[in-house]
Amino acid sequence: MIFNSLKEWKNKLVEYSRYPEVYVIVEGKNDIKTLSNLGVKNLYSLKGKRFYDVVEDLEYCKLCILLLDLDKQGEKIFNKLKFILEREGIPVEISFREYLKNFNIKEIENLPIEELNDC
Repeated sequence: MIFNSLKEWKNKLVEYSRYPEVYVIVEGKNDIKTLSNLGVKNLYSLKGKRFYDVVEDLEYCKLCILLLDLDKQGEKIFNKLKFILEREGIPVEISFREYLKNFNIKEIENLPIEELNDC
């Protein structure tokens, strides 16, 4: 998926998150709070969960949007989770996370909420 602006990124994320059985996977509660303030639905936090519990929870979903932090730890979690989900046949979408690499955003909780809500 290609985005032309942060506004388009936000609007598509909100749109996709409203579909049943589509989940936006984040690391923790602060990420959930930030994305909820943008109108994103179906958020799933990895906090306190083992990877295989995540697979069990999401085995029947139609799409997982991986929106993990862009720091070193987030990259490790992203790579491992992506591998495990795909191995189990769970569809994964990474373009939302990849687009954020164009900006100086390392943590999802630090998305510019005011700027995005003004879009």
